[in-house]
Amino acid sequence: MTATDLRRSGPRQTGMKSLAGGLAFVCLVLFLLAIEQKHAVAAWTTLREEAVPAARRVADWTGQMASGEAGGLGGLKSALADDDNPRTAGATDTVLAGEFGPADETTRAALGGAVFAGAGVRFDTGDSFRTAPLRIAAGREYFVFGQTFADRLDAPADAQIELRRILPATRGEPVRASALCGGEAPALIALLHRRDRVDLMLFRAPARPGPDAPVASFCGAWRLKAR
Repeated sequence: MTATDLRRSGPRQTGMKSLAGGLAFVCLVLFLLAIEQKHAVAAWTTLREEAVPAARRVADWTGQMASGEAGGLGGLKSALADDDNPRTAGATDTVLAGEFGPADETTRAALGGAVFAGAGVRFDTGDSFRTAPLRIAAGREYFVFGQTFADRLDAPADAQIELRRILPATRGEPVRASALCGGEAPALIALLHRRDRVDLMLFRAPARPGPDAPVASFCGAWRLKAR
């Protein structure tokens, strides 16, 4: 191959690399759409809260190289590490599953223990919920007027609270009333999983957590620990 041929192939190779990168991104999106919604949400959360901020910090480090303020490899390591975010400091996400017992007497009387299996949540006292992912809320968010998840659960402001909709046990029927919500139908369950501990909150229908939600929409909160 002559030098002229090499020069001509350069743009083509660059174009092929760009095309390959674009196809890889499309494949990733299709993969996320194909798997369970909960996993897709978790994957997007990880990308949004870890990969994107890290890329921005590396870009800032690169911009400082010209002025000599980048700090070399040490500066790059600092850019990649985010000590203020426990998710990038070695914390790992685990799928909430298994059996949990009551962490206090209040929980023992109301729920007994709990079993988490996929979308199902079953309590020893008889209640059983079928759930679907809604979104991830930050601990700093308000669940009723004047109180945040972090306040109620003694959690950090950036704690990730998993919100799930409660679905009817049988399609086409309403959600059953529960003693856990004062004899009314629950609409939403909030879960905070911390290693061997789970904090659980219930909310009545049709209200949802938010800064304007009335206190009456909140059914209660309970603490569980791994058996």
